[in-house]
Amino acid sequence: MVLRGSATRLLVAALACTACWLLAATAEAKTTKVAPTGSTQAIQDAIDAAAPGDTIAVAPGTYSGPTISVKTSDLTITGSKAAIIDATGNTYGITVGTKLKFEESLCPAYEVSNFKIRGLTVRNAENTGIFLFSVDGFEVSGGSYLNNDEYGIFPRCSRDGLISQNSGGGGNDATIYVGVDDNVTVEKNNLSNGELGIELESTDNSVVRANKLTDNTTGIFVIVLPNLPKASTETALIEGNVVHRNNRPNPFPPVCEGVETPPGCEEFFDDLQLLPAGVGILNVGGHNVTVRNNVVTNNNTVGVGVVNNPFGFGSSNGTVVSGNVITQNGKSPDPRTQGSGDIVYLDNPANGSCISGNVLKTSDFPFGEPPACS
Repeated sequence: MVLRGSATRLLVAALACTACWLLAATAEAKTTKVAPTGSTQAIQDAIDAAAPGDTIAVAPGTYSGPTISVKTSDLTITGSKAAIIDATGNTYGITVGTKLKFEESLCPAYEVSNFKIRGLTVRNAENTGIFLFSVDGFEVSGGSYLNNDEYGIFPRCSRDGLISQNSGGGGNDATIYVGVDDNVTVEKNNLSNGELGIELESTDNSVVRANKLTDNTTGIFVIVLPNLPKASTETALIEGNVVHRNNRPNPFPPVCEGVETPPGCEEFFDDLQLLPAGVGILNVGGHNVTVRNNVVTNNNTVGVGVVNNPFGFGSSNGTVVSGNVITQNGKSPDPRTQGSGDIVYLDNPANGSCISGNVLKTSDFPFGEPPACS
């Protein structure tokens, strides 16, 4: 009986200690409210004073000034879309991470983790609205990323991320750019008037789900590009998206094929010169990319396209295109394209890809049609 009573007392003491620890941890986490001062320095001061677990709540208003920099783990920033970061004159609106570039062509070690930003508007950055570099676990949700010159939301060398329920557009690259990342989900975003709505570049284990993409040059773009730490894009699921009327003209000049041919052409300087306007979903060399249960309509050049990578990374092996509604595409193709229609497959049909169960009227298979999906 004495032993049993001792054990009971020890258990009670242990539970009490656990409860005290939880209460202490809860007490330590705090919310700092940022008044509408008009300066991003007020937001930065709150971030610099924050401890892991804290929340920075930004009041409605327009804030300008220095780029906001987050180097603390377990930090949350919240605010309505009426809390506006005007990044005019800055390369970035917000950066997350202790380093912002590759180290000897490699991703640096993760030093910031579990970052969240919910709400806010970030606009007018000269490059990127929010740039997350080597972040281990992140969420970017419920915000607006408008008229940032290149990218709206850009995680790089990061993993285990969620980009959800944002709106945005207006840039001359990707509004959401997932590049050299792992396990990032992009869902329920509404993106328009950008060069690319969503881009997956040299990245692994991505999910692009239930987004709405309209009036971009291309809605969803999967590609492998050179001079990056990773030389492939592996395993992406693109499902349940509405990809409609992405016919924004491509502002990049076409590549010259001869002297001033085509008109307005320039020598090659950017991969986006090769991109035709009017494309819904395009895979250029990604492996094991599944495109299913999307609605892809009224894109002037291509509804769903699969293309061999032009930068030496080979075939789009293992692409699955099934269960989609792909209609009214390819009716006014861009001269840059090599094919047009609801489905265009410019790749090896024996590369492990398959196509079946789609609703469509027009297709282009110049090298042969892949088999039906089993």
